[in-house]
Amino acid sequence: MSGDTMESSLGEFGHEAEVFEANGPSEHRRELADRLIRRLNVKDHNSIFEMISAKAYYSGILLAILIFFYWIFVSSANDDSEIGVSILMKIGFADVAIAVMLLGLTSAFFRDYSRELGQLLPSLISGAMIIVCGFYFIEPLVYGFVSDELAIETAIWRSARLGFLWGGVTYCAHFLVDASLLLWLKQFCVNHDIDISPAAEERTRDPASESIA
Repeated sequence: MSGDTMESSLGEFGHEAEVFEANGPSEHRRELADRLIRRLNVKDHNSIFEMISAKAYYSGILLAILIFFYWIFVSSANDDSEIGVSILMKIGFADVAIAVMLLGLTSAFFRDYSRELGQLLPSLISGAMIIVCGFYFIEPLVYGFVSDELAIETAIWRSARLGFLWGGVTYCAHFLVDASLLLWLKQFCVNHDIDISPAAEERTRDPASESIA
């Protein structure tokens, strides 16, 4: 890289370095912000607002769908909860559905936050919750195919509903976590006067391309 190129590069990034040093964000937070920008494909500062709104919007839609699904197909359905009671905590099917929703949502939250923050304990808890959800999901099928306590059709229908609720809360948690992380990224950029723009991204690539040439 030529001397003129190095001087121009230092001049372009000098202001950003001074901001980081003056305000003192930790290296961990800077790395987290950079990782979020790349993983979520944040194009510029204005796109953060649109992405937060979109992800919160879709999570709200999913949450409403799941609530209506539970109300219509679980709590109001003609399904005798006294039959096929779970051996885990001895709860009926309607309560099992609520447990799957809560455990699945919490597990997805912990897993996503652990992935971004690099923490061990949330992933351990998330893994344990996934096993419990999987047990509740498979249990009706075992009742239907191994014992005579549930009809096969009822067993399949129960597991199908649990699977839908489990998958729905998982996607809902992904949207909520991304929205909350984007909200943190927006505030981080505002607090430290960081501007995310395509022009800045191009300036970052220019020194490397010149050195290769």
